[in-house]
Amino acid sequence: MKITVVSAIICALLMLGVGRARADELQELKQQLNLLQKRIEELEKNQIEQVKKNEKVETSVNKIKKQPSASEVVSDALSKKTTVSGHFKFFLADQSSGEVNGIDQHNSFSAGVSNLWLYFNKQLNDWVQIEVAPELVVEAAATPSLGANIRRSGSANVDIDLAWAYLALRLPWGIQARAGAFFPYFSEEYASKVWWDEQYHGNNGLVTLENYRSTGIELYRNFEFENFSLPVYLYPYLNGDDRGIIQDKRFTDNNSNKSFLAHVTPEFFAFGARFKLLASFGMGKWDDDGDHYSRQWAAGTDVAYGPVNISGEYMSRWREDLPLLGGGTQNGEDEGWYIKGLYRFTPQWRALLKYSDVDLWFPGTTSLLTDNYKTFSTAVNYFITESSIIMPQLEYVDADRSDGSQRLKYFRYTLGWRTTF
Repeated sequence: MKITVVSAIICALLMLGVGRARADELQELKQQLNLLQKRIEELEKNQIEQVKKNEKVETSVNKIKKQPSASEVVSDALSKKTTVSGHFKFFLADQSSGEVNGIDQHNSFSAGVSNLWLYFNKQLNDWVQIEVAPELVVEAAATPSLGANIRRSGSANVDIDLAWAYLALRLPWGIQARAGAFFPYFSEEYASKVWWDEQYHGNNGLVTLENYRSTGIELYRNFEFENFSLPVYLYPYLNGDDRGIIQDKRFTDNNSNKSFLAHVTPEFFAFGARFKLLASFGMGKWDDDGDHYSRQWAAGTDVAYGPVNISGEYMSRWREDLPLLGGGTQNGEDEGWYIKGLYRFTPQWRALLKYSDVDLWFPGTTSLLTDNYKTFSTAVNYFITESSIIMPQLEYVDADRSDGSQRLKYFRYTLGWRTTF
């Protein structure tokens, strides 16, 4: 088309200027026409390129429109790598009735909330994750103990605690590690939180002996053999522990001497049953100056045969030079044991019987005294769903202080409900 137009123009000009145009003028005209043709070609080329660019821009805009927003990308990433769950524990009925030093006493028949845990788990990469579990604790002084009346506070205190918060790491050679605040494996049933699933209230006195929560480093490795396995927990670095439910030294320590703890649970099958042996040993320094030793050990077994599970542990926690009220010091020891039997009638129904006998040191004027708690518990678990359990429990406690100054006997009735979500 371009060549035809140019040729027509050339022919018209030649016909008009025949006989009059000189050779040099004709040559100049041809050069101008060539320049015009090149200009036309450049314009057409630029037009084609501009059309292509416009098509690319339109395609990119359509792709951008189809892409999720920044907030959608972040939300999607978090939903894939972060899990949030919880554990809600409340009671529909609870009452204690008995004798304090021979005097009949009881507290109010009540319903209420005990605990709410929230579990946050974030996978940071293929080998590191973080787990944090804040806990809301409702305290109403409803658990009877030696030296106090059987009562329930008129108002409850709601406290916020940190049940655990740690980084979990997968290391070479099958080693798993945790660094932060957690439940070290001293007592198997307490550290693994088995009793949470079986009882609404832990046995009085026993929870004080079992309880171990600290901050430090845990190393775990399971050694597999042909006929048995050997899980090993090592704690080369732990803050000092404090006796009782509230751990004053959990997030800080009163001295620079760290505690050590080891726990092993060899497991094997024989005679159609699963056998697990439990053993722990640890030591450290407990006082502000880091001069006095503490030592603890535990041994037990866990046997499962069909619907029956029987387990028990003996535990000892010894401290050097505990202070007396009248001055001076004396070595003291918390020690005791428990045995329990669990029977699963159906996937929805199971029943528990548990007995414990625990001695806890108590500071006297000239010597340490001993508070003894004998506790019998029976509980029934009904799974209304896989993660929601109704837990009626009956508990009987017979406790006394070694100097005869305190005596406590009571029954406790509870209808609890535990739900994990």
